[in-house]
Formats: sequence, structure tokens, C-alpha cells
Amino acid sequence: MTVVDESASAKTAIERTYRERRSGFLAWAKRHAPDEETAEDVLQDAFIRAIANANAFSVVEDAAAWIFSTLRNRLIDIVRGESSRRKAGVVNLSRETFEAIASAAGFDPQDKILRSELVEALETAMAALPGEQRDVILAQTLDGSTFAELGACCT
Repeated sequence: MTVVDESASAKTAIERTYRERRSGFLAWAKRHAPDEETAEDVLQDAFIRAIANANAFSVVEDAAAWIFSTLRNRLIDIVRGESSRRKAGVVNLSRETFEAIASAAGFDPQDKILRSELVEALETAMAALPGEQRDVILAQTLDGSTFAELGACCT
């Protein structure tokens, strides 16, 4: 049997395992994952890894056991990662919660975008001005100088 034949045979075994055992794997993952979405993602990841490593399956006797091990190890990694983040003080907030907190504190993400666009437009406009006009505007806005003060110093 050639490497290509072994890989094709392994992919067939993986596909058969997917059809036959997917629901059982998913049920197990749902019991152990933080949420249903994570369970589905981890299961999909396990099968993707199996297909990506199909050429190594020639030495694996039981595709279902290999896939289950991959599934279990990935869930362990996720739980360990969440535990480490909790210990470090990291809190996962939904986008809606984050936006509500930011809005209540007076920060609006849309304002930041608009401010950024406004600053960019002002920088472009300032760069287009002749040097003397730019200096007058900067002196007024940054230094608080009046036209009378600027006129007195520059004449």
C-alpha cells in the first residue's frame, strides 16, 4: 500500500468516524465545554486536525480514540486558559456589556472613531495651510494667544 493509499484510507476512516460518532462526541463536548458554541468549535477542530494529519493515521489503530483524545486535550487547554485568565484578573465581557459600561462612563466607541477622523482631517487641512497661517492657528489654539497679542509681536 502506498502513502497516497494509506492517506486516502485514513481519510475514509475519519469520515466514517465523523458520520458514526459525531453526535456522541458533541454530546460529551457539550457536557465539558463552557458553552455549546465552544463544544461545536472544539469538535470541528478535532476532525480538522485528524484530516490534516491523515498521513499519520497509518500507525493509528483507532481513529475515534485519536479524535476523542484531540477533543479532550483541546477542551483541557481551553479550561486551563480560562483559569489562567481568571487568576490574572481578566474578565470576559460581551460586546453589549462593554458598550453599556463605556457609554455609562461617558465613552462612546463611535465618538472615538469620529474624533480620529476629525483629527486626521484637521491634520490634513493644517498641513495644506501656508506656514504663517498655520503658526497663527497653533498659537491661538495651543498657546491661547489672541489676535491682538499676535499682531503686537509680529509687526
